[in-house]
Amino acid sequence: MDDVPVLFVTGATGYLGSVLVDLLVRRSRPVRALVRDPGRAAELLPAGVELVAGDLDSDDLVKAVDGCAAVLHLAGTVGGTPEQVRHANLEGTRAILAAARKAGVPRFVQTSSSAAVMDATGLVAEEPVAPAALSDPYSASKAEADALVLAAGDLSVSIACPVSIYGPSPRGPFSYNGLFLEAARGTITTVVDAPMGWVQVADVGEGLLRVLDDGDPGKRYVLCGEVAPFGRVVNTAAELLGSPHRVRTLPPGSTLGPDAPTFARRSEVYGGFPPVHMDDAGARALGFAPRGVDEGLTFTAGWLKRYL
Repeated sequence: MDDVPVLFVTGATGYLGSVLVDLLVRRSRPVRALVRDPGRAAELLPAGVELVAGDLDSDDLVKAVDGCAAVLHLAGTVGGTPEQVRHANLEGTRAILAAARKAGVPRFVQTSSSAAVMDATGLVAEEPVAPAALSDPYSASKAEADALVLAAGDLSVSIACPVSIYGPSPRGPFSYNGLFLEAARGTITTVVDAPMGWVQVADVGEGLLRVLDDGDPGKRYVLCGEVAPFGRVVNTAAELLGSPHRVRTLPPGSTLGPDAPTFARRSEVYGGFPPVHMDDAGARALGFAPRGVDEGLTFTAGWLKRYL
C-alpha cells in the first residue's frame, strides 16, 4: 500500500477515534496515529497502524504529520475543569492545525460537535444563520476551535459536526453508552427530557470518511441519525438491556443536582433551549444514511449487555 495516501489521526485511541481507525484499516487506508502510549494503543488498534508517540503538546508534531495526505482531528474532551476542556479542544486544535500547515498537509478534517453551532432557536445548521448559543466550556471551546480551522485559508478544511454519539466501540462503553448502563443499573434516576440529536458511532465513522473524500472545503457537515427526547432514548436503552429501572424525566428548563454525571448534564444544557432541529442536507447529499434511534439502540444494547 506504499502508493496509498497516509491519513493522520488524532484521538485514535478514543471512543470515536478507535472506531474510525478500525474502519480505515478495513478499507485498506493506511493510518498514522498520534498516541500517548504506543504499547496500550497496539492492544486497542488494529494491526498495521503506524503509531507515533506523543500528544498535541509535543514539540515534534510537524515531523509526525509530514508526508500525510490528510489530518483527521478527533482529539478532545467533554469532561474536566473549564481550563482542561478549553486546552484540549481549542489549544490542541491550534497545535495540530499549525503543524499540518507547516508540513504542507493538503487536507484537514475537524471533528467538532453540533453543540458548537446550535443557535438560540435550537437550530443545528451546516450554514449557521445565527450565533452559536451554547456557552458551556465544551460547546464554547469547540466553536472557537472550528473558527480557527475555517480561518486556515491555505488548507482544504472541512468540519464534521456529530450530534450525541452512542454505540459499540473498541474502547468500551464510553460516551452516552455509560449513561445507558447507569440507567439500567438504577444508579442514575433523573434526566431533563430535552429533544436532542442522536447518532450511532459507526455511522459517524462512515460520515467522517464521506466528509474527507467528498466534502467541500470550508463547509460544515452535520451528522445526525434522529432527533429524539432524552428520556425516551435512555429508557429505551434500559428496556433493551433487560432492566426494570427507568429514569424520571424533568421538563425542559429544569436543572439536575450537582452530582449529575457529565452526559446526564448534557440533557440539562439542551433543555435550556427550544427543541433541537436539524439542517443536515449537506451530509445527506454526500450519501450519509445513518440509522434511526430504535435501530441503533437495538444494535447497541446487544453489545452493551456484556458490561452490565
